[in-house]
Amino acid sequence: MFFVRTVLRRCLSPAETPGVLNRDAEETSMSKSEPEDAATLAKELNSAILNLEVECFADDGSGVDYAAVPGSDAFQTYTERTKALKNVSLDALRALSEDTQRCFWLNLYNALTVHGIVTAFAEAAEKKRSPPLSVLEIKDFWKSTAYDVGGVEFSLDDMEHGILRGNRPHPTQKGATHYFQPSDTEKLKLVLEAEPRIHFCLVCGAQSCPPIRVFVENNLERGLVAAARGFCQREVEVDESRNTVTLSKIFDWYGVDFGAPDTTKLLTSVLGYLPDKDAQRAKLQTLLDKHASPKVKYRAYEWRLNNKNT
Repeated sequence: MFFVRTVLRRCLSPAETPGVLNRDAEETSMSKSEPEDAATLAKELNSAILNLEVECFADDGSGVDYAAVPGSDAFQTYTERTKALKNVSLDALRALSEDTQRCFWLNLYNALTVHGIVTAFAEAAEKKRSPPLSVLEIKDFWKSTAYDVGGVEFSLDDMEHGILRGNRPHPTQKGATHYFQPSDTEKLKLVLEAEPRIHFCLVCGAQSCPPIRVFVENNLERGLVAAARGFCQREVEVDESRNTVTLSKIFDWYGVDFGAPDTTKLLTSVLGYLPDKDAQRAKLQTLLDKHASPKVKYRAYEWRLNNKNT
């Protein structure tokens, strides 16, 4: 409760939104330079993010050394290459294979999250304020932390809900059927087929998030399987005696992606992500075979930063 009270108190004067992080102060969306090849840039960015992973991420992906990120060579290389995103053709990006695009946006989302948090830390230091304890303390973090890609601003929310979730509405968009609006013509070009397992790959900077990993297009399916398996092994708990299944809050927020509100469909999806010989899978299979209509509970989300050094 102390952490919750602290965050609520500090959110009354939240850190400023990082904003569009691959533009210099004097640049606008109209600033242009030499065009960049989409496929080449995607590979270069993935390589830079892989190097950042080696230098600054925990070996198991559970945390980030945010204090070390700004001074790392990998981060300097990465941020420099993000500037080239402004000069990519969105049509050329859309022409890449589905796996290449999905890897591109997954990796970019996770790296932008790190970039945004590091920016908030730097701003706090400049203003002699304590750094944020959680992304909840950073004003409009997911809505406004963004990169300029092809002259269009893509926020974290745009990448997750608009592109990677197949243009499904944000959980707070009650009654909406889509995230992007018809007027978002350029963004709509990049919508991918919904893939529920992206929720086991996207890292929002909280301790309850999945481990942060870098995905490659020639091995994406294996990466998605491993991410889903690892996350569900940690987060799924079945109590046969109480006919209860406890899941990550992610399955509540994004239940529609996993078959909700139909509980059987939701739990069948979860079952498919667990390894064949996993004890929780066996228990869940038993409950489903009995048609026991188990009660689903959701674990409280730990919003503290996934800071490697805390």
